[in-house]
Amino acid sequence: MADTPPSIDPSLSKIIAGVAGAFVSLRFVQGSAMERGSMALGGAVVSYYATSPAAAWVGMTNAEGLVGFLIGLFGMAIIAKVYEAIGALDAPRIAADTWDAIKRRLGGG
Repeated sequence: MADTPPSIDPSLSKIIAGVAGAFVSLRFVQGSAMERGSMALGGAVVSYYATSPAAAWVGMTNAEGLVGFLIGLFGMAIIAKVYEAIGALDAPRIAADTWDAIKRRLGGG
């Protein structure tokens, strides 16, 4: 009887692969330690929830670890770009323009 290697829980496998991908991506992302840490966490979370559907979509259900790693890697980059976009928004100006548009629509000015 041959020894079988211990199996890893699929959920844990997705977490490990996603975190590994996110941490590899840290090298290429700018920001403070707190920002980079939150982006890595975001990439890992995206990987955890998106790995199974993405693996099924591309027909790689036997390679969820690889899919999880890639999603963690690129998920962190996506989180970083979303963070940059939010930082670049001029929220007071957007709010004022929106309020003006609502007033014009309702006939108030």
